[in-house]
Amino acid sequence: MSKATVFSDITIVTSNDDACVSVMEHAYCVVYEDKIRYVGLSKEEALEKAGLLSDDDVSVYEGKNKILCPTFANAHAHTPMSIFRNIADDFSLQDWLFGEIIPREDRMITDDFTYGHLLTLAEMIEGGTACAANMYDGANQITLASAEAGFRLQQTAMGKTCKDGVWSADSKNVEDFIALCNEQGKGLVKPSLLVHSVYLYPGSFYAELSELAKKYDIPVSVHISETIKENEDCMSSYGCTPVEYLDRAGLLSDTTVAAHCVHLTENDMRILAERKSWVAHNASSNMKLASGFADMVGMQKAGIRLCLGTDGASSNNNQDMFMEMRLASFMAKGKTYDPTVMKASDVFHMATRNGYLACGFEDCGIIEEGMKADIQIIDYDCPQMWPLGNPISALVYSCGPKCVESVMINGKFVLYKHDLMTIDFEKVRFETKKTMERLK
Repeated sequence: MSKATVFSDITIVTSNDDACVSVMEHAYCVVYEDKIRYVGLSKEEALEKAGLLSDDDVSVYEGKNKILCPTFANAHAHTPMSIFRNIADDFSLQDWLFGEIIPREDRMITDDFTYGHLLTLAEMIEGGTACAANMYDGANQITLASAEAGFRLQQTAMGKTCKDGVWSADSKNVEDFIALCNEQGKGLVKPSLLVHSVYLYPGSFYAELSELAKKYDIPVSVHISETIKENEDCMSSYGCTPVEYLDRAGLLSDTTVAAHCVHLTENDMRILAERKSWVAHNASSNMKLASGFADMVGMQKAGIRLCLGTDGASSNNNQDMFMEMRLASFMAKGKTYDPTVMKASDVFHMATRNGYLACGFEDCGIIEEGMKADIQIIDYDCPQMWPLGNPISALVYSCGPKCVESVMINGKFVLYKHDLMTIDFEKVRFETKKTMERLK
């Protein structure tokens, strides 16, 4: 019989579907199999619930000076790009992508996708992230590696081929990938369609991609208005903004994850709000590539659904969602000269519940009975977090990955008291070192 876990006398911080973040001190949480079975203030009720679920076989996790909260969902990542960390810095986006990254990507082999992905998962897990929307090739290898590591993922299918410079939709690729997710994804991997951007494919091809996404009822993953150049080129080619163009092609819906959205018009915001598309804000990457400062407050006021992402480890150069929360809040305050906007509770909700919803996992991201047990334990008995003060503020403005003590995904510990449980990091280190030496 499975063992129930009781998190005892712990501070619980969680958002809810109304974006209200609450704090429950001296609380108890019971996890059994893949779900949260109890959340409350009664030790007796928690132990009774755990005992009924698993007889006398109960594990108690002591919660003194610890916070239990939802894990993060990184809504925009390129996970294998960790193999390009710190080798293509201080470039503009166009020079970085076309001059430095794509030539290296063209030389990647199968193992590069697997071990680059696992390297990123190790970093994410140690930083409290349990889910990501990943836009990258190598979908099959990445899916199998994610399932083995016990990590949640929305992974893009290519869904296209290019022969002699001519692009065409590839239905079989999408069908095969959906089948792989269903058969070997262990319920942790969901498919999406890689659209990338308005500048990578010929204009006539976007309608085909839209039909492909609708045919298989899968989300779309796309970069939108990341740079001024992207907008200017789109206006020159199509007479409209990237948002307007993608909307005309039918690629904006309530499952679309639109990354960046740095340079939006008021009409762009209206369209994204009406389509209920998700916007993944990538604060660190936007600043590092000098793409600009997204108007998060304007998007929030327009009613756009917002989440956070790290982008790839070549343009960030880490996968730290604590940093993304902090920067998202600080950037919004600095841009508007208003310290009351983009509160700690706002960005915490974006990094947790909204991120999971954007990735397609509706039963995650909240500490509540019946939800999936995706949980992180923060140890605040350290100089960085002490004294705790407001736990919500502490998580957003003070905390960092080194404070993450344990991580549970789908009811299983993938990090237990700072030890990775599902990833052989020494093997990953060895393989990615070989890769970097070959591709640098």
